[in-house]
Amino acid sequence: MAARGSGRLLLCVALLLAMPALAATPADRGECAASADKPDVGGAACSRIIDDAGEQVAERVKAFTNRGRGSFNRQDYDRAIADYGEAIKLSPKDASAFAHRCQAYESKEDHVAAIADCTEAIKIDPKYGWAYNNRGVAYYGLHEYDAALANHAEAIRVDSRDVWAYARRGMAWTEKGEFDQAVADITEAVTIDPKYAFGFGQRGQALFRKRLITKKGGWEPAIADYGEAIKLDPNLLWLYSSRGVAYSNNRQYDLAVPDCSEVIKREPKNSGGYNCRGVAYEGLKDYRRAIADYDQSISINPKNGVAYWNRGNAHAALRKLDDAIRDYDQAIAINPKDFNAFNSRGKAYVAKGDSNQAIADFTQAIQFGPSYVEAYNNRGFSNEVLGRGAEALADFRKAQSIDSADRVSKQQLRMLGF
Repeated sequence: MAARGSGRLLLCVALLLAMPALAATPADRGECAASADKPDVGGAACSRIIDDAGEQVAERVKAFTNRGRGSFNRQDYDRAIADYGEAIKLSPKDASAFAHRCQAYESKEDHVAAIADCTEAIKIDPKYGWAYNNRGVAYYGLHEYDAALANHAEAIRVDSRDVWAYARRGMAWTEKGEFDQAVADITEAVTIDPKYAFGFGQRGQALFRKRLITKKGGWEPAIADYGEAIKLDPNLLWLYSSRGVAYSNNRQYDLAVPDCSEVIKREPKNSGGYNCRGVAYEGLKDYRRAIADYDQSISINPKNGVAYWNRGNAHAALRKLDDAIRDYDQAIAINPKDFNAFNSRGKAYVAKGDSNQAIADFTQAIQFGPSYVEAYNNRGFSNEVLGRGAEALADFRKAQSIDSADRVSKQQLRMLGF
C-alpha cells in the first residue's frame, strides 16, 4: 500500500514538472507596466511574462526592465541591477536598460560602473538626455565637475526645458565655486517648473555657499528658498537640515535646533540631522554637545566629509589643533576638492605656527574655490608673517577685486599704504 502510494506521488510530481509554466495573459502586460508603482502586483505579472518561454523577446525585455524598476524603487539595487542585466542579455542594444542600470549603480555609489553603462546607452542613442543626466550625476559623485557640467549641458541641448539638467548643472557650478552661474541655472529650472521643490532647495544651497565663501549677500535668500522647498515637499528631510544650518549661520540658533531635531525625530539614522544640530550647538558655543552630534553623524555615514569639517572646527575652537587637523584630513580624503577643509586646515596650521604648510593649504583652497575671499586674506596674512610683502599685497588686492566690500582686505591694503 505504502509502496503503491509512493509511486503515485512520484508520478504526480513528474507530471507537474513536465507541465509548462502558465502563459502570461494580456492583463499581465498592463500590470507589469505599472510594477514600479505597484510592485506587489506588477512584480508577479512581470515574472509571469519573464517565465513564459513563448512570450516575445521585446515583451520579456520590458518585463525585466519594469521588474527592475520596481526593485529600484524599493531600494533593492542589486536585484534591480540583475534584472536590467538580463534585459541587456536579451537585447544588447536597449539603451533604456543600460541607462536604468547606470542609475542603479549610481545609487550604490558605484560611479565608475554607472558611467560605463550610461556611456553605452548614449552610444546606442546619442539623444538620450536622461542618460546624459545620469552620467553627469556619476561624474559629480567622482568630484569631476567639468565632466558633470558637460553632460548636463548635453541633456539641455537635447531638451531645453529639462529642469533636472538645469538643477544638476547648477549643483556642479556650486561645487566649482561659480555661484552666480549656479543660481542662474537653478533659477531657470524653477522658472520652468515653479513647483520644483528640489530646484528651490538646490538654489538655496548655491546661495548658502555663495554667502559662506564670498561673503556676498545674506543668509536670508537661502533660508527663503529652503522654506519654499519645504512648503512644496515637506518630506524632503535634507531641506530641514540645510535650513537649520543656514539659521545657525544667521545666528538664529533658536530656529536652527528645532529644524535639525525634526530631521532626527523623523529619521533617527539621518546623518545630516545630527550634523545640522551640531552646527547649532557649536554656534551656542556648546562644543562638547556639538562634537557628540558630529560623532553620531559620522558613525551613521563615515563618508560625510562636511561632518568631519564641522567637527574639526569644533576641535579648533577648543584649541585641540591636532584633532582638528585629523578631521580636516578626513574631509579632504573624502572630497579632495573640498576648499572649505583646505582653508580650515590652513588656519589650524597658522595656529600651530606653520605658515608654510598653511600657505600650501590656502593655495589649494583658492585653486578649488577661485572666489574664496577668506582664503586669499588668510594666505595674505601668512605671506606677511614670512616677509613676503609682494605676495601678501597681491592676495589682498585679489580679495578686494572679488568683493570690494570686504573689510579685512580693505583694512590690510590701507595698512600697506594702498
